[in-house]
Parts: sequence; C-alpha cells; structure tokens
Amino acid sequence: MTTVTFTHISKTYPKADAPVLDDFSLEVKSGELVSLLGPSGIGKSTLLKLIAGIEKPDAGEILFNGESILPIAPNQREAVFMFQKAYLFPFLSVGENIAFGLKVKGFSSKERQKKVVEMLDLIGLPGIENRRPNELSGGEQQRVALARSLVIRPKVLLLDEPFNSLDRPVRLNLQEAVRNIQRELGITTILVTHDLDEAMAMSDRMALMMGGKIAAIDKPNLLFQRPPCVETAKFVGVELFIEGVASSGTLVSAEWGEIKIEDKTKKGRAVYAIRPEHIRIQKEKSENALAGLVKNYIYRGTQAEMKIAVGEKILRAHIPAKNDFFSIGEPVQVVLPQEYLFVVT
Repeated sequence: MTTVTFTHISKTYPKADAPVLDDFSLEVKSGELVSLLGPSGIGKSTLLKLIAGIEKPDAGEILFNGESILPIAPNQREAVFMFQKAYLFPFLSVGENIAFGLKVKGFSSKERQKKVVEMLDLIGLPGIENRRPNELSGGEQQRVALARSLVIRPKVLLLDEPFNSLDRPVRLNLQEAVRNIQRELGITTILVTHDLDEAMAMSDRMALMMGGKIAAIDKPNLLFQRPPCVETAKFVGVELFIEGVASSGTLVSAEWGEIKIEDKTKKGRAVYAIRPEHIRIQKEKSENALAGLVKNYIYRGTQAEMKIAVGEKILRAHIPAKNDFFSIGEPVQVVLPQEYLFVVT
C-alpha cells in the first residue's frame, strides 16, 4: 500500500511562457483513486510523467510512503502507465502480453501461467490467453492492457485518459470494471481526465487543477454540488453567479434585487451561485422568483434544458422533462431556492 505525496513541485517546459506546474502539492492516500481534472495544458499528464520518470521536476519532491522516488531509476519505481491506446505487442499472444513484466522479473513459466489466468478472470475475459491482440475489440484490448499493468502488483497505477478513444457504452463499462478492480486490489491510482462525468464516477476524491495548482479537491459529490470558487464552479457546470451585500438572511444585488439566503449570519459583500438543475421554472410567483421569458427549450430525455431571458441576461436551467413543455416566448418565474444557493470566492 502506497501513499503518494507531491511537495512544492514546479515544472516549466523550454520556451514556455509560464510554468505548467507552479508550487504544486498534493497527497494521494494509500489505496485511494484520485482524479486530476482540468482543461488541456494544465499539467495533469505532466504529473504522471514526473512519477514515471519520463520528465523531471525543476523543484520539489515526489514521495512514496515518505521516501523520495526522484533518485530511483524509472523502471524501478513500480509505477505503471495505462494510456489511451492499449499498446499491446502485436506479435505476442494475450497471455504473453500479460506475462511480459513477470518474465522480465524472473518469474517461472508455471508462475506466469497461473497469474495470467488469475488476471484474465479478474478483468472478465477468461480463456483468451492464446488469442492475438488484433482479434480483440478496443475495449477488450484495454482490459488486457490493464491486466498487464496490474499483474506485477505495482505500487501506483497511472491512468492517462485511458478510455478516451472508446465508444460511450464500452467506456462506461470499462470505468466500472477498472474502479472495481482497483478497489479489490487496493492499488493507489491517479487518473488524468478532462471528462467530469468520468472523474465523478471513478474517484474517491476529485482534484480540479487551475494555473498549475490544485484549485479545489474533495469528494466528487461535494465538489460538484458546492464548488468553493468561481473558476471551479464554472468548470463543473455552474453558470449563475449573484454578487451583492449579505445581511440577516438577505442578499441585496444591484442586478437581481433581494434574494433570500439560508445563512443569516453572513454579512458584507458576497457572491452566491446555484447549479442549473436546482433552478426551478414555474408560472406562479414565489420567494426568490425572477420574471423571465422562455427563449429556448431543448428536450434531452430525462431532462430539458431551458434558456430564459431575465432582463438583459440569459439564464440556463435544467429541469425534469415533462409532457407539458414550456413554449418559446412564454412568461415564467425563475425560482432560486435558498437551500441551493451557496457562497463562492
């Protein structure tokens, strides 16, 4: 079991205008799966490359269980990569691919055969050890790549957007399979992704990266429902922010008027936000209701996405899809329930 600690990591690539990682610190607990989430070029994959020894940090330390891995040769760090592509050896059978690392480590033929059978059972593909990679689907190849990574029982598993090139049903199936296997084996895992749904589905904790640092880290449900700052809130889909002066359970906004808030102790300037699925659309006037006109209504199965003009602003709401669709141009009340309003910095 391995705890991974990044301490004050900095990294700037040649000819870059700014560091890709700037005094970055993070601890991934033993057996935990932490996802690194953020826009492209934010340094997510660089962190994995630093662990694997593909890149070196300009400053800082990377520790496994409190011991620096930087002086250790990359092939001795016991951290394995799983990439977007499976990168299986085409001239080897499935069994030979999985057993490759074991052979390098000096395991006997009998031991290798036993472990290959165990791994194929674990990934849900028993009995395919004699097949060739080109006989497998993309999802099956990724499962074999996972087995090859895990059969040597690494200290750390590094997942670099491993499901990106797969069709959605295969991707969802693999997310669940990898998460279950990771839990069963208890391997400390770092997942790099730009897919919010994937990060929420797979992670013990989710870390949002901005400007070469961790902008926010928490359990996926907490970070999704109440992100701490405006930048991270925008990344997880929040669009409505209300700035005003809070006092005695009321936020007075020059733009939106008086909005009731739950925290009656809050005083002074504050910014509140609300998720689009927590906004209610109705015809009756009520508390925290803003008069608006429906500009667009898009049916998306279980939900409908609405755009409503409130004054000169366009607000977006996600509401349960019903048979009684709202019409374009119809007057409505946009309700901001106070229990769903939260403070952002």
